Amino acid sequence: MTEVSLLDILSQPAWQGTGAVIAFIGLVLYVWVEAIRRRRRHSPALPPTSRAHGPAAQVQVWQQEQVVRYLAIVDAESERRYYSELTKHIRGAKEVVYRTGRGFHHEGRASVYGELIKAEEEALNRGVEMIRIQISSRVAASWADGYAKLLDRFPQNFRILADIENVLMNDMSLIDPHGHDPVINFLFENLLPGPLGTTSRPVIALFIENARTLSSTLAQQLVKRAGKLPGLTPQGVRDLARTYTYFCWGVHMASRKMLRDVPDALRLGAAVLPGWQRDIHGLLAGPANRATIQHTGDSRHAFDGVAYELSWWGKARLDRLERRSYEEVMVTIEVNGKARPAFTYVPLPPATAQTRLTPGSWIDLIIEGALENEMTALLAELRSAGAGVDALRSGTL
Repeated sequence: MTEVSLLDILSQPAWQGTGAVIAFIGLVLYVWVEAIRRRRRHSPALPPTSRAHGPAAQVQVWQQEQVVRYLAIVDAESERRYYSELTKHIRGAKEVVYRTGRGFHHEGRASVYGELIKAEEEALNRGVEMIRIQISSRVAASWADGYAKLLDRFPQNFRILADIENVLMNDMSLIDPHGHDPVINFLFENLLPGPLGTTSRPVIALFIENARTLSSTLAQQLVKRAGKLPGLTPQGVRDLARTYTYFCWGVHMASRKMLRDVPDALRLGAAVLPGWQRDIHGLLAGPANRATIQHTGDSRHAFDGVAYELSWWGKARLDRLERRSYEEVMVTIEVNGKARPAFTYVPLPPATAQTRLTPGSWIDLIIEGALENEMTALLAELRSAGAGVDALRSGTL
């Protein structure tokens, strides 16, 4: 880990990919550090202590110099050095540790986050106050269990708060921000899309030591933000590791609609719901028509839809959107020929007829989802019922 100018940091290729928000933070820090350096160049150096006698006696104390250290995380060794440094600072905490972070979503990293959890446990045992703001909805089960146990053991001085929808926050740690030797840590990560969802890879770490004004300001902002967030119970933390299968048969068959409503949803593919019937005329009559789908229990009945995997946060978000017009129902679906437990929504309100299907309505999204997932049977039903399938396909609707 080396001491460098933050202007040099901003020229690193990895830094360029972290976005305008991070660059802004970097520029602010750079101006702040440079202002301190310039002020010191024009100030005479003070000895560590100076004593005088008499009524006008004064004591001058040497102020510790702020230090900014930068670590490019490019391999396993540099990543190990980063987490070792962070763990050391947490173990040495005297009063307060505030952290924001995504957590770890892969069980293979248990050895890394296990050490962090141990360090936090040691600090909590000494009475250190600790607040964590969780900014990711998907974590490994053992990570969630570790933090749930800490919440169980230290309810007086440990809180975990959820800020899943705040995409602007990055990983940050403040160790003793109001103390004599505060430590600020920023960890910046690249978000990488994958078949099982977005993953993150650390690329840059900053440690800023003895920056009392900055650390105190950041702590005040974090505490203010924390006061507006919902707290997680131990079970709530464990729920972060849970996933749910959602069977959709309406507008959410269109992936752009689904990802707009639930950004972390993972598409599993086309699925079939056996023992149920779909009424195409009910579907066209309104977006929440009670007659649209019916449970019959008859093995000869089935209709197709699309399955998604949702996180705890994703399901909670979807529930908020749907609960006024729909009731959640547990079902068993088939995905790639294999049975799978899932949930879906059944319309609650009475049927409301609509005589004209206007462009941009829910039916356009249903057609879009059917086209996207090559649901030929549904497309044929929609076409025969008078929906503008071919017009939407050609872009003339």
